[in-house]
Amino acid sequence: MKVGFGGKFCVRTWVLVLALGLCLSGAAGAQQVAITFDDLPAHGPLPPGETRIEVANQVIHALQKAHVPPTYGFVNGVLVQQQPDTVGVLGAWLAAGNPLGNHTWAHMNLNQNSLPAFQEEITHNEQLLQLQMKDGDWHWFRFPYLAEGDTTEKSLGVRAFLAQHGYKIAAVTMSFGDYEWNEPYARCSAKKDLKEIGWLEHTYLQAADQDIRFRRSLSKSLYGHDIPYVLLMHIGAFDARMLPRLLNQYKRRGFEFVPLEQAEADPFYKFDVNPKLLSAGDTLEGAANEKHIPFPPREDFSKKLDAVCR
Repeated sequence: MKVGFGGKFCVRTWVLVLALGLCLSGAAGAQQVAITFDDLPAHGPLPPGETRIEVANQVIHALQKAHVPPTYGFVNGVLVQQQPDTVGVLGAWLAAGNPLGNHTWAHMNLNQNSLPAFQEEITHNEQLLQLQMKDGDWHWFRFPYLAEGDTTEKSLGVRAFLAQHGYKIAAVTMSFGDYEWNEPYARCSAKKDLKEIGWLEHTYLQAADQDIRFRRSLSKSLYGHDIPYVLLMHIGAFDARMLPRLLNQYKRRGFEFVPLEQAEADPFYKFDVNPKLLSAGDTLEGAANEKHIPFPPREDFSKKLDAVCR
């Protein structure tokens, strides 16, 4: 949920128009996407016989094979406390050259909790990040549930807190709900239902493809060109299974993989990456709503995914 701040969107629009005039020729031909992963070291249930480190290694190998640049993984430290062996996932992630970021200690939803409690969640997670990253830059923050506060007080307060602690906010502009496939995959694997697993594979790629069309349509309607997108993924078992095919699909659609820092240097993200500035709509949907641009249709797979292999 985003909190409105009057005329800030007009300021953002002016910045984007200025940037467009400076770099239209490059932007028009460049489809860039930065891939990020949430919920390290563990997300969703595991199919029988799989381990967290095996899932992580599958993800890491797929990223390396597709020549994806260093990829931020956003950490919930409570998972290491609950499952100490999963600390190896963080080690493997870092050994592959991928950095870590803060996703709060226990994936707290700011909209449903107090600002002081949420701030404590951020700082509690920092000890683990410092231990793992050492001199690396772990000061990127991803809001759990992308919830940035249900009141003006929370929204402004958390941004002030993040600014004081040297954080940049990792916004999201591309997401097809990949996490929804991980639990059905575990159920279907337990039942050895290959037919339904095939359906999961087909719809996963279908959802990603329609999300590409959806985001690009909004971006071009708003700005006349593609912005650099930031894709939200999760380190789940089905994500690991599908990642090689998913990355190939993005390549076939003309995407170049870039680091998070490069994507979010684009003017679109200016007011959201820097918590010292008042927040503007940091999603394409929010920007489209401001300008009353209708959304392209998308199929919702949630009900079918919830029912499969029950």
